[in-house]
Amino acid sequence: MNETAFFERDGSSFVPQEAARGWWRHDSLHGRALVGLMGAHIADRHGAADMLPARFTIDMFRLAPFAPARIDTHVVRTGRRMALVEATMVVQNEAVARATMQFLRPADPPPGQVWGPAPWDAPDPESLSPLSNGKHIRHFEIRTFAGHLGAVAPKRLWMRETLALVAGEPLGPYARAALAADFVSAFVHAGDAGIRYINSDVTLHLHRLPKGEWIGFEATGHEASGGIAVGHCRIHDRDGALGFIACTALANERR
Repeated sequence: MNETAFFERDGSSFVPQEAARGWWRHDSLHGRALVGLMGAHIADRHGAADMLPARFTIDMFRLAPFAPARIDTHVVRTGRRMALVEATMVVQNEAVARATMQFLRPADPPPGQVWGPAPWDAPDPESLSPLSNGKHIRHFEIRTFAGHLGAVAPKRLWMRETLALVAGEPLGPYARAALAADFVSAFVHAGDAGIRYINSDVTLHLHRLPKGEWIGFEATGHEASGGIAVGHCRIHDRDGALGFIACTALANERR
């Protein structure tokens, strides 16, 4: 299998490589690969240089088998300032995920000031030491500078992808953000007992595309009751804030 990418393209199908194999079940696709592939495919197929993929939401309603995937897309609306696309991932003739992407055309900012959180004071990622893989190979690099993955405290880190999403195809700015997006669940829902929630969706909000290889994650919220959790984080690059990622998750406990 190809050790440099999550998928190989075969006509209209995407064939998973070992790096795309799931953590919860060995015969499944993991969320980062699935979310990244759907987001990148929609943006690549329906995007335009003058339209920003501002919001991407994906519902993962069935565990995706470790098998070739097809992504079917449908344009809901195309307008002067906004476009909306729906997509479905099909694996072994069954739909496993559904997504929508909203494209917006950038314009001059309106007058006035609006409150927002202060820019984060993150050290440059190259000044930090890489975090070791531990029990599992991550296929991405992490450099932490506040808390750690299971800390019951504020958490901030830098992430850099180390593999291509699709073999032989460059990892563009939006593909990089989409591939990183599913990390939000492990980042905000992990605690001192480990990662005990499994997310059922991801929403990526961007007001601009990332620049460079590094994406910074800042945990901004986790709330839960009855085994249902909601969480979100702020994301950055070296130039500043990019937007937010949010997810919904269920306690991954046997009943």
